[in-house]
Amino acid sequence: MKIILGIICGLVVLFAGGCAVMLLASQMSGDSGVGALALIPGGIAALNVLVLLALFGRSQPQRWAFYVLAALDVVGAIIMAMFWSSISFQVGDIWTIALPVMAVLLLKAVLTVLVARQLPSQPQG
Repeated sequence: MKIILGIICGLVVLFAGGCAVMLLASQMSGDSGVGALALIPGGIAALNVLVLLALFGRSQPQRWAFYVLAALDVVGAIIMAMFWSSISFQVGDIWTIALPVMAVLLLKAVLTVLVARQLPSQPQG
């Protein structure tokens, strides 16, 4: 379960980090207002990095990062469903891409919550 979550988080870090870098590069080339938009994929990549570091024992697990990431995955799947259903009239086979992506996001959310519940409780104080 941790390995599957680690693989999916690693792929999300690569994709979201690449999106953030491309948005920042676009900001440097003169497109105004795009740099602030890079905070969204950059934040998602940072949360996934926190989860990866906790999964592989490189840092103290931050339970809040797991739950925030799971909530963002569910919100992302809902937004994708709304977007893809709005363009499905123009692109007939969009669901061959949409359903697997939404399923992976929901699987990642479930695995994230399950792993967060298995984390050792942090000492008070």
